[in-house]
Amino acid sequence: MKNIEIDFKNIVEKLESPVLVTDFDNKIIYANTVFCSLFNTNCEMLLGRSLLDFLPDSQDTVVIKDYTYKIAKYDDEYYSYYYLNVADSRMEKIYSDFISTVSHELRTPLTSIRGFADTMLMSYDKLDKSQIQKFLTIIKEQSNRLIKLVENLLSVSKIQVQHSNLVFKSVNAKSQIEQVADILKNQYPTHPFDIKCAADVPNILVDESKFQQIMINLMDNAAKYSYEKGVISVEISNSKKENFVSIKVKDHGVGIEPENLGRIFEKFTRIENHLTRKTQGSGLGLYIVKDLIEKMGGQIFVESSTELPNSGSVFEVLLPVASYTSQSKKRLEDR
Repeated sequence: MKNIEIDFKNIVEKLESPVLVTDFDNKIIYANTVFCSLFNTNCEMLLGRSLLDFLPDSQDTVVIKDYTYKIAKYDDEYYSYYYLNVADSRMEKIYSDFISTVSHELRTPLTSIRGFADTMLMSYDKLDKSQIQKFLTIIKEQSNRLIKLVENLLSVSKIQVQHSNLVFKSVNAKSQIEQVADILKNQYPTHPFDIKCAADVPNILVDESKFQQIMINLMDNAAKYSYEKGVISVEISNSKKENFVSIKVKDHGVGIEPENLGRIFEKFTRIENHLTRKTQGSGLGLYIVKDLIEKMGGQIFVESSTELPNSGSVFEVLLPVASYTSQSKKRLEDR
């Protein structure tokens, strides 16, 4: 250790990265405080110990306390120097989750489509009318599932590479939400949809098709993650924030843990509980919803509780009022 230059030690002790120095027999002669703290030990206790007690042999990464570190090694004529840098494990996990999610979401409906199509091809003359109708319905549903996944992936692609072209107009939120409810009632016949709108709520300034996409995602999630026969409530009112309309979508599900509330708008994120395990999803819906709302000048908030079995979650969307001033301003911005 006395052979290590004092200046070197002073510099290395200021680094946030773990650093280790060994001789060519792999004996530790110096470790900075950051490295020692990774192993909860006194630095003097490491001196003379083997490098292999702490770092793997012939590998460029090591996992310590759930973090992946990349190992960079440099040799001079006297010593070997090891620098550890935290790998971008979050991005690696997102990429891994993306591959896993998309492959699963594609494989499941494709397997169903192929299976029922094969059955019909091989046994068409033996199937009665009700069986044929049932198989074709399943094929159609699974095809729609594939289409929805592809549309979500395309939406994410547009979000990442360019701004979507939005066409703003004055839209009646209540009538649009009622249309969405009519669509979802067929998909969730056991869930009542309760839509309430205050009498004095003005129109909102949004892209009509994107607003429908937002509400389909939110109301579909509310039904999907609610207990059987749980009411899906939608309340439309004037926001406390001036010149905004508030739209609250409430479900009666298991709720979201406080530590997960900040994650639900991230790509490919699905919160694990017994309701989500029963349902299909790519973890893209809320990411797209948040992006579209913000592009239209709005905001989204979520409140949730897990204290009671059916306490559920409330998603509140704030969107700008379609006033003459706001429409004029939007026209000027679009030019």
